[in-house]
Amino acid sequence: MGADADTEEKRRVKRTGVEGVFRLEFEVPWPPYHVAAYLIEDDEPILIDAGGPSDDGEEILSERLGCLGYEPGDVSDVIVTHPHSDHIGLVPELRDAGAEVHAPRPALEQVRRSGEELEEGVREVGREVGYEGENLDSAVEKAVSSLERNRRLLEPDAEGTHELEYEEFVIGGRTFEAYRTPGHQIHHASFVTEVGGRKALFSGDAVVEPFRPAALHTGIDHGAFDAVDAFYDAMDTFDSLEVNRVLPGHGPVFTDLDAAVDSTRDSLNELLGETVSAVDTVEPASPVEVTEERCGGIKYPGQLLDVIGALGTLEGKDEVAYEKEDGVRMYETV
Repeated sequence: MGADADTEEKRRVKRTGVEGVFRLEFEVPWPPYHVAAYLIEDDEPILIDAGGPSDDGEEILSERLGCLGYEPGDVSDVIVTHPHSDHIGLVPELRDAGAEVHAPRPALEQVRRSGEELEEGVREVGREVGYEGENLDSAVEKAVSSLERNRRLLEPDAEGTHELEYEEFVIGGRTFEAYRTPGHQIHHASFVTEVGGRKALFSGDAVVEPFRPAALHTGIDHGAFDAVDAFYDAMDTFDSLEVNRVLPGHGPVFTDLDAAVDSTRDSLNELLGETVSAVDTVEPASPVEVTEERCGGIKYPGQLLDVIGALGTLEGKDEVAYEKEDGVRMYETV
C-alpha cells in the first residue's frame, strides 16, 4: 500500500473519546456515504456492527483493523444493532475468521422469513399506498432480494449465531444493556456498556446527529404505518438513559443524547405537519401522491416510508382519515 492510501485508511479509523473504543468507517453508495462500526479493545475484542458488503470486503476489513494492529481473526464477537446490509455486510468475513455473531432474536426471526410471505405483505401494503403495475412488481422484487441478501450475510441458523434479547447480557466478560429502539428498523437494538469508566451508547441508526434517519421500520410491508409511532417510542426509551458518549452508525460521535433526542422529535413533529399540509393540498390522495406533494417527487424510498408512518400517526390523532378505493388508501384531512 502506498503512502497516500495508507493515510486514507488511517483517516477511516478514528478515536471516539472513549478509551479503548475505535470507530471504523466504511463507504456506502447512499447519503451520508459512510457507515461506522466500533471496535472495543478487550482481551477478546468485540465489534459493534460490521460495515457494508463489498467485493473486496476481506481486504477492506483487514486494512481497517490493521491500522489498530489487529487482524480479522482477532475479533472474538460481532454484535449487530439491526439487519440492514450496511451494518451486517462484513459479517461473513468475520464469521469465516472465527468470530461469534450476536443479533436481536426478533431480527433473526425476520431474516428467516420466507420470501413468499414477504411478497404477500409487500403486495398488499404496496397496493394500499398507491403502487401498481411495474412499480408494485419492482417493490416486491427489491424487498425479496433484500431479504435474501440479508439472510446470506447474517446466516441466522449458522453455527456461531446467537440470539439476544432486549435485556442485560454478557459477552467476553463485558456486560451490555440492550434496548429495543424501533422506527428506523422494527427490531433495532441499541447497546450500553461501560468502557474506561465511561458509559457508551452504541445507537446504530436509532439516534444520530445532525439528522434523523428515515422511518424505514418494516419497509413496504405490514407495520409500515406504525413507523413514526415506533420512532417516538424509541426516543422515550433514550429519555431514560444516562450516558457519556453516543457512538452512532452514521454521523459524528456526540455527547449530548438529550439534544439529539429532542432534535429527532422535532424532525418527526415537522414531518407530521408537512404531511398534513400535503394531504390538505391534494386530498383525496394516496400515500404515494401525498409523498410526491411533500417532497416534489420520490427520489429515495425513505421519503415514502416517512410519509406512510406519518399518516399512520396522524390517523391515530384523528387528523387524517382514509377510505379505500380499489384497494388504495385515499387520505383526507379531518
